[in-house]
Amino acid sequence: MKTKLFTLLFAVAASVGTMFAEKVKIGNLYYNLDATNRTAKVTSQNGGYPYWSTTITTANITSSVTYASVTYSVTSIGNQAFYGCSGLTSVTIPNSVTSIGNYAFYECTGLTSIEIPNSVTSIGDGAFCKCSGLTSVTIPNTITRIGDYAFYKCHSLTSVTIPHSVTSIGEAAFNGCTGLTSITIPNSVTSIGKDAFGYCTGFTSIEIPNSVTSIGYGAFENCSSLTSVTIPNSVTGIGGGVFKSCTGLTSVTIPYSVTSIGNQAFKDCSGLTSMTIPNSVTSIGDWAFGHCCGLTSVTIEAETPPTLGTNAFYCYTNTYPIHVPCNTASAYKSAWPNYASQIKYAPLPDKITTHAENGNVDIASLGYYTACDTELYYELTAVPNYGYHFTQWSDGLKDNPRIAQITQDTTFTAEFAYDRVGTCGKDLALTWSYDHSTKVLTIGNAGEFTENMQFGVEAPNEIEELVIGNNVTAIGENAFAGIETLKKITIGESVMTIYNNAFYNCVNLKKIFNYRQTPTNAYSTAFDGVDKFECVLYVLPNSIDMYKNAAVWRDFYYTYAIGAEETTVTTNDVTVEPQDNAATLTWPTNDNAASYTIEITKDGVVFCTLTFNANGQLTGIAFAPSRNGSHHAPAALMTANGLQFTVTGLNSNTQYGYNLTAKDANDQTVATYSGEFTTTGEGTATGFEDVQGNNVQCTKVLIDGTIFILRGEKVYNAQGALVK
Repeated sequence: MKTKLFTLLFAVAASVGTMFAEKVKIGNLYYNLDATNRTAKVTSQNGGYPYWSTTITTANITSSVTYASVTYSVTSIGNQAFYGCSGLTSVTIPNSVTSIGNYAFYECTGLTSIEIPNSVTSIGDGAFCKCSGLTSVTIPNTITRIGDYAFYKCHSLTSVTIPHSVTSIGEAAFNGCTGLTSITIPNSVTSIGKDAFGYCTGFTSIEIPNSVTSIGYGAFENCSSLTSVTIPNSVTGIGGGVFKSCTGLTSVTIPYSVTSIGNQAFKDCSGLTSMTIPNSVTSIGDWAFGHCCGLTSVTIEAETPPTLGTNAFYCYTNTYPIHVPCNTASAYKSAWPNYASQIKYAPLPDKITTHAENGNVDIASLGYYTACDTELYYELTAVPNYGYHFTQWSDGLKDNPRIAQITQDTTFTAEFAYDRVGTCGKDLALTWSYDHSTKVLTIGNAGEFTENMQFGVEAPNEIEELVIGNNVTAIGENAFAGIETLKKITIGESVMTIYNNAFYNCVNLKKIFNYRQTPTNAYSTAFDGVDKFECVLYVLPNSIDMYKNAAVWRDFYYTYAIGAEETTVTTNDVTVEPQDNAATLTWPTNDNAASYTIEITKDGVVFCTLTFNANGQLTGIAFAPSRNGSHHAPAALMTANGLQFTVTGLNSNTQYGYNLTAKDANDQTVATYSGEFTTTGEGTATGFEDVQGNNVQCTKVLIDGTIFILRGEKVYNAQGALVK
C-alpha cells in the first residue's frame, strides 16, 4: 500500500513540473523544455525583439541541461534566440544541435567567428544577418540550402566555404558582404537567389558552375570590382538586373544556351567596351544595356532580329555601332527603328596583325562578297625560317595556308618548332637530328672535314647530351660554346681535332666519352670554362694512360675506362665503380681506424683479401686461387670522399660481393660495409678474327693476370675474340 502511494505522488509532481518548465533559465541561457521528448531549445528571454540581453558575452551551449532532476538533450537554437546580442563574442554549439532558427544571431555584431557542427542540417533565414564582425565561416556538409538573408551585411566576412551538399543559395544570402573578394560556388548549386551576392563590392571575379540553371534578379548587382564573368551554358536566361551597376565589368561571355536577356541585366555597366550577343538570343529586355556608355560596338549574331525592350541600348553620350549579319540590316532597321542609324555591317578591318617567331606570315587578299562588302577573305601562309617547321596557328588550326574571314581588326599568330633533322657543317655536308624528349643532339652520317658546327638552327639551349658520330672528323671553333644545359658528350673515333673554344663555358658538363684510340688533338682552349675536377673523362680501356699524358686531356682529374660509369653503385657510404676487369672502391675514413680490410667474393667464395693501414698503404694481399703476374698499386688514393683503390684481375660481366671492415689499434671493429657489384661487359667479345693472318705482327701481353693479344691497334683475348 505504501509503495503505490509513493508512485502516485511522484507522477503528480512530474506533471506539475511540465506545466511551469516550458521556458526556464539555466545558467545565463533560456531554454524551452519539451518534457515529452526530453529535448531543449535555446530561446530568447522575451520572444527575441530587441534586445533580450545586451550584457551576455559568452554562450556556452551544452549538449544537455538538467532541470528539476530531469535531463534534456539540447537539439536546436530557436528563432531570434540571440537577436540583438551585440555584446556576444563567443558561442559554443554542441553536436547535439540539428537546427539554427530564423534570425537566431541577428545583429550579434561582436561575433568574429563561429563553428557550426556537422550535426546541424538547417540554418534559418537571416540566421547571421548583420553580424558585421564575423570574419569567416565554414558551412557544414549537412546543409543543403543557405537561407534568405543568412549572412546579409556581414561586412567583415572575408572567407566562406560552401560545401557540395548545398543546392541553393537563398535571396540576399551574402548581400552586402563587402569584405568578400571571391567565393567558390560548388557544382552542386542549381539556383542562385535574388540579390544573393548584390553589393559584394570586393568581388573581382566569379565562376558560376555548369550546374546552375537559374540566377535571380540582381544576384550580382553592384559588384563594382567584378571585372569578368563567364556564364555557364546551363543557363537559359540572364535575369533582370543580374549584373546591374557592375561598373568594373569589362568582359562577359554569353553562351549559346541563353535565349533571353532580362530587364536591366547589364544596366550601368560602364566598363564594358564590346559585347557579342549570340544567335540563340530571341529577346532583349528594357534597359538591358542601358547607360553602358563605354561600349564601342555591339555584335548581334542572330539573322532574325530579337525582340527589343525600351532603351535596351540607350546611351546619352555614345551612339556606338550595332553590327548585324550580312544582308540583315534592312530587317534590323525595321524592327529596331530607334537604333536604325546605328545598324551597320561589320567594318572593313584597317589592321591585320600577324605574329610569328622563327618564321613569318604571308597575307594575300582573295577579294570579297559584293552582297555584303565588309566580309573579306584572306589567304595566310606561314613560312618557317631555315631549321624550323610550322606546327599550328594559335587557335589550333593546322591548315597552311589557311583561309580567314576578316570582319574586324584581327591578330593571327603562327607557331613554329625546331626541326628534328637538318644539315650542318662545312658546305652542309653533315647531318644532325634532335630528340626533344631525351634532349639528345646527334651529328654524323657524312665523312667530310668541317671547320665548325654551325647549324641551320642555333643549337637548342635545352640540349643535355651531344653525340658526335663516327664519320665526323673535326669539331670547329665555338661550335657548342656557352650551352649551359649540356651534361654529356660522346665523341666518335674519327674525330681528329677539336678546335679552340668548341665547348667553352659548358659549365654543367659532367661526362665526356671519347672513342678515339689515340688522343684526339684538342686545342688549348677547347674546354675552357669546364670544371675538369667535376667532369669525368671516359676512354677506351687501353687508352687511359695515353689520355692521362696528352695535352688538354691530362687536365681532367678523373679518367676511367668506358663502361665504368653506367653501373656505379653506392651502398652504406661505399662507392663502387665497376669496369670490365676491375672495380674502383671508395670508402670513408674513420678517425679510430688503424686498418681497413676488403674481401672480394665471387659465388660466396673469397676471391681476394686486401689490407690497408690508416694512411691507405697496402700492407697485405692474398688471392685464392693464386693470381701470378697480377700487379697492384702500393697504396689507396686519398680523395675528397675517402680512400680509393682499384681491384684488378676481375672477370668482365660478373657479379661480385665485398665486405669492408675497419678496425682500431686493438683489433676491435669500428665500422663495417658490405654490398654487391657487377663488372661491365663493354670489353667482351663481339666477333672472331684470325689474329695470325695477313702477316701482321702480333704481341702477347699480360694485363692484370689476363692474357691479351695486340694486333695493330686492335686488342683480342686469348681465344681470338675481338675486344677493342
